[in-house]
Amino acid sequence: MARELSALLTLPDFERAADSVLDSASWAYVAGGADTQVTVRANVEAFDQVWLRPRALGSASEDPDTSVDVFGQRLALPVLLAPTSPQRLLHDDAEIATARAAQALGTVSIVSTDSHHAFPEVTGSVKSDSWFQLYAYRSREDVAATIALAEEAGATALVVTVDASHAARRITTRRAGFRTPAHVDFGNLRALGILTGAIPDGARIERLPLTWEDLAWIRSLTGMRLVVKGILRAEDAERCLDLGADGVIVSNHGGRQLDGAIPSLVALEQVAAAVSGRGLVLMDGGIRSGVHVVKALALGADAVCIGRPYLWGLGLAGQEGVEAVLRLLKDEIKDTLLQLGAASVADIGPDFATRA
Repeated sequence: MARELSALLTLPDFERAADSVLDSASWAYVAGGADTQVTVRANVEAFDQVWLRPRALGSASEDPDTSVDVFGQRLALPVLLAPTSPQRLLHDDAEIATARAAQALGTVSIVSTDSHHAFPEVTGSVKSDSWFQLYAYRSREDVAATIALAEEAGATALVVTVDASHAARRITTRRAGFRTPAHVDFGNLRALGILTGAIPDGARIERLPLTWEDLAWIRSLTGMRLVVKGILRAEDAERCLDLGADGVIVSNHGGRQLDGAIPSLVALEQVAAAVSGRGLVLMDGGIRSGVHVVKALALGADAVCIGRPYLWGLGLAGQEGVEAVLRLLKDEIKDTLLQLGAASVADIGPDFATRA
């Protein structure tokens, strides 16, 4: 398999390879978005509207530093693995494979509430840090129990998703006839008693429509670092920080919730300017190369998160496939820094990019 992966030279190569091995319904679930998928496409296309400005006679270093500090932890590259589910759809090892790949490449895996393996199983499989992504199911009592489970299992940050309280119209997935396969489960939900018996076919377990008051309450429950995912407005980012959040993820849920939502990269600049050093700024959506990563950094992100790209690797070769995706991105980031005349990720600022 290593030899086959070595033939994949770009993330689009991984995408095509994964499409060729997954059944059509599963691929529709992974690749699809809301309604006409305008935002799915726009997330990627937005990067073509940003141009890089190389520095003449820049750094003489042949080995640029791709590492970045995130909450006091030094990551080997400015790429985290976003929460996605259900990963068992792509590989039997699911989130355990993803977490092990993150550990091997020196970065962080963010594990979804909807993971196949319960969070304690995931954290027990690695020695590195893992973050926990929170969906608010059923009641405040269940939310408090979910946060307690994450804390007890060693989560080092809590990522609260605020843009998915309501079910989305994912037409492509529905047309493909996707149903959760029998081998896919939801370990955290079972551990918490939120899911019992068979997985509902086509039904969705009720989520709380989160409010600002709920976010403040969640902040009061835990001393973990708190990151709010799903922010596209500067004023919302500021309010999150005012309520005690430690950072935000600029995200439109990969175009899977609201068709026509602003591309994450377009929203990034204003959000980053509003945060202005008060907290961590991550972004996800549309990243398909190391060049894209550097463009996001130049527009104000401290680091980025990827979702679909590592799922392509997971579907092809489990942990080995995820590692291959991360290794490719690291190589591409390093090459981009070299071509820009930058000695490190820390050198990248707004002077390296301009919009079309």
